Amino acid sequence: MLLVALVFGAALLLVVVSALLPRRVPVFVPRETVQVVPGVEDTVTIDARDPDRWRFFAFGGGSGLLRSSDTAGWDLGIRRFDVITSGGALRLDAPQAFDSLTIAPAGGYRATRFTPDTVNEALKHWYRYDFFAHLLRPAGGVYVLHTRRGEYVKLDILSYYCPGPEAGCLTFRYLVAAGPPANRRFR
Repeated sequence: MLLVALVFGAALLLVVVSALLPRRVPVFVPRETVQVVPGVEDTVTIDARDPDRWRFFAFGGGSGLLRSSDTAGWDLGIRRFDVITSGGALRLDAPQAFDSLTIAPAGGYRATRFTPDTVNEALKHWYRYDFFAHLLRPAGGVYVLHTRRGEYVKLDILSYYCPGPEAGCLTFRYLVAAGPPANRRFR
């Protein structure tokens, strides 16, 4: 019985101390305008802190972040930690570095299910929850999007935090395959 009490006490102490330690996560300042250039890698942070409002991003046409009144051409939707796509998404199962992915897979892309709990299965588990620090951290891996226009985009989620740190700012780096829409080659 004493051993159980000691283990419980140690576990409780670990939880309390972990909660009091400073949080260290990469933080990024959101950008209001983004110029998307196929064949050019970029990093963008989208302020998705509002739990009731989706923010939309387009990889085609050079538009980038879309205003909520003009979302017809969106490719990626973000609301807090939810990430969806208007086309299809694929998470590569094998550990793959962003830079080493040179050709997008031909198939296997998952479409977003538009239901009361809108979700894209490939993007649903982009994070792992740190129970002790109460933080979302990228789970790693590379995602490939196949847009409605036929473009291929590779995506690497880097962070979920604005300065502070404050949750709700999704930062990702991306590269749109240059050339005609059906081109699957990155560089």
